[in-house]
Amino acid sequence: MKRTVAALALFIGLIPAPAVSQSSIISQVAGDTVASEKLYFSLKFGLNFAYLTGAEAGAERTGGFNGGLSATIRLTDRLSLVPEITLFSRKGIATIPFFSTGDPALDPFFADLQSSELALSYTDIPVLVAYHLGGRIHLGAGPYVGFLSSAVERFRAELQLEGDPRATDLSFKREVTDRYKTTDFGLVVEASWTITKPRRGMGLVFHIRYQGGLTNVLREYSGPLAVLHPGPYRNSVIQAYFSFPFVR
Repeated sequence: MKRTVAALALFIGLIPAPAVSQSSIISQVAGDTVASEKLYFSLKFGLNFAYLTGAEAGAERTGGFNGGLSATIRLTDRLSLVPEITLFSRKGIATIPFFSTGDPALDPFFADLQSSELALSYTDIPVLVAYHLGGRIHLGAGPYVGFLSSAVERFRAELQLEGDPRATDLSFKREVTDRYKTTDFGLVVEASWTITKPRRGMGLVFHIRYQGGLTNVLREYSGPLAVLHPGPYRNSVIQAYFSFPFVR
C-alpha cells in the first residue's frame, strides 16, 4: 500500500506533461468534430484499491493502476452519457494464505510469508450517466462489464541462511487464469471534481469511484481463496484517477 501511495504522488507530479500533449494527440487522431462541448474524448489514468468481498478477516486490499479512454456525450445541460474503456485495471486481494507450490520440497520455505497477493487484470467497459450537480461537481452511475486477461498468485518469503546476517528473498508465482471466470459484471458510482475547466485542449478532472461486482469471480477450485472462505467472491474496487478532457 505504501508503494501505491508513492506512485500516486509521483503521478500527480507528472500531470502537466500529459495534459499539455493530449491536445495534439486527440486532434490528430479524431479531429475537431469530437472536441466540442457536446462530444469530446478524455484520457484517464490512476490507481485501484482492490478487494474481494467474501474474504475473511486478515485479507487486505491490493493496489494497482488503471488507464483508458472515455467519451462524454452531452444530453442536456445537466445530463451526459459517458461510455468508457479501461484498457488495464488491476484488481484482486492481498495477504492470501499459502496453499502449495506443487513441490513438497519447496513448501516449507513459504510457511512464513512476508507478502502474498492475487492479481486479477481486467479490461473494463463501464457506461455511466453523469449528472452536473452544480459548480465543478458531477455525480455518475451505471453498469460495467469486465473481461479478465490474467490471474496470478504471488508469494514472497525470506530465507535466513546460517552464518549469513542477510536474508534471501524467495518468490513463487503461479498463473491461475483458468480458475477464474472470464467475464465480470457490476455497478459503478462516482463523484468528480473539475480542477481545470477543459478549454483549448487542456483540462484536468479528479474522479473518485466505487466499482462493485455482482458476479462470483471464481470457478470451482482448491486454492488460497478456498482456504479463506468458500465464497462467493466479488470484485470491490475504489478507483482514484485523473482524466484529461479535450475540448476546443
